Amino acid sequence: MTDDAAEYWNAFEKETGETVEAKCLGELLSGNDRGPGVWGLLILTDKSFRFRNVPTDNWILSMVRPKGRKKDAAPPADIVIARGDIAALNIEKKSFLARILGPAFQRFTISRRREPGASWAFSVDPGYGFLAALEKVAPRQTAPE
Repeated sequence: MTDDAAEYWNAFEKETGETVEAKCLGELLSGNDRGPGVWGLLILTDKSFRFRNVPTDNWILSMVRPKGRKKDAAPPADIVIARGDIAALNIEKKSFLARILGPAFQRFTISRRREPGASWAFSVDPGYGFLAALEKVAPRQTAPE
């Protein structure tokens, strides 16, 4: 892990008072008001599940912005669900052909107990082990294909 990444996660743990158990890049597919598909960090801590979209400049904008001008300081979009408030974790079951021909990222939905009907759909690279860690702490249901 680079020094910048280590600093970010240390600051995150100090800010939240929680210990990070699993993390990866993921996409918020639904349940957001920012339009279709928002990329951000999926974070599982000892106390919660989180999605954090940290607005950043892309490399194209960094090439055309005058030096010294700082990016807009928009606050990150944050979804926080306490572990005990997770009602269900639905992981999309893929058929054999879907695994070969479909997107590499695994889709899943997580819902909150406190707000019946409140759920968010995400996609995540299954190779990072994030879903496996989340499955250990969340009630799981298998979503239809």
